[in-house]
Amino acid sequence: MNTKRFIALAGALAATLALPIGGSAKASEFLAAQSQGGAAHAKLVLRIEGLPSSDGQLLIGLYDAEDGYKTDQELIGKTVKVDDTVVEVVFDNLLVGRYAFKVFHDENSDGELNTNFMGIPSESYGFSNNASDPFSAPEWKETRFSLPRGRMTQTIDLS
Repeated sequence: MNTKRFIALAGALAATLALPIGGSAKASEFLAAQSQGGAAHAKLVLRIEGLPSSDGQLLIGLYDAEDGYKTDQELIGKTVKVDDTVVEVVFDNLLVGRYAFKVFHDENSDGELNTNFMGIPSESYGFSNNASDPFSAPEWKETRFSLPRGRMTQTIDLS
């Protein structure tokens, strides 16, 4: 077989095999990014609404895998001072893919999600997709979302 043809076929096969399983990125976007010599990147804007006060801070965990989500090993963790009842937080230069986030309003800035005597959180919290479960944290499959190339805004309401 001709060496140049073999290299071209091997490259095409490698690009095809590297496509994400489950469609976390569109095949055309992935191939376009590969042909440009790099991965597709995106910006995620997290808009947090319904904060009960402008006190304290937000603690945000961004996750790119179910295992990290379950064990609280975030891809990126951010602490953001709250100065209004609506806050926007930007995550730049993320790879196109699947993500989920957890956020809570640490009103007293003690770094913990405070609870009442029954163990029910007394500070506002939320998850991507505004997912909720009355008895525990929602699962990865309920909170994950696909981040496409470019810019995406996710809005969460903590009221």
